[in-house]
Amino acid sequence: MKSFKLLSMLACALFAQAVAAQTEIKFGHVGEPGSLFAQSAEEFAKKANAKLGNKAKVVVFGSSQLGGDKELLQKLKLGTVDMALPSTVMSSEVDLFGIFEMPYMVKDRKHMGAIEKEVVWPRLAPEAEKKGLKIIAVWENGYRHITNNKRRSMCRLTCRASSCAHPKANGA
Repeated sequence: MKSFKLLSMLACALFAQAVAAQTEIKFGHVGEPGSLFAQSAEEFAKKANAKLGNKAKVVVFGSSQLGGDKELLQKLKLGTVDMALPSTVMSSEVDLFGIFEMPYMVKDRKHMGAIEKEVVWPRLAPEAEKKGLKIIAVWENGYRHITNNKRRSMCRLTCRASSCAHPKANGA
């Protein structure tokens, strides 16, 4: 009887320990250390973990540790990854996301705020949900530029060769 009581107490203690253990929320992205992706994900995790306390912990896996963008989206759908910060791969899930691949479409952060309010939440987020993906935030990935690897380009605003330093060409 003593061994049964000890065994049941041990089982209760192990169960209580398992319940008290933190849930790990896996957050994957493809960005290298120091990239805007990495900085954004780490800041999100820091703020989320402060609010979550001992309930759960967001753990960031960068540098494609959990897979590239396409693999991360598949793992989200399978439930083996909890969160992901995808890049341009969203247009492979929902064609409408392709608008963000157009260079110079977004003028500035204020303009992006209007796009988020008027396009992302009412049109894009519901389409993503139809594909099994829940959009929880819109994060900046920097401004889009036209680049090539064949020849030097000419900036049409300054007519100078090589990279364009004109503020209007860079979305300012």
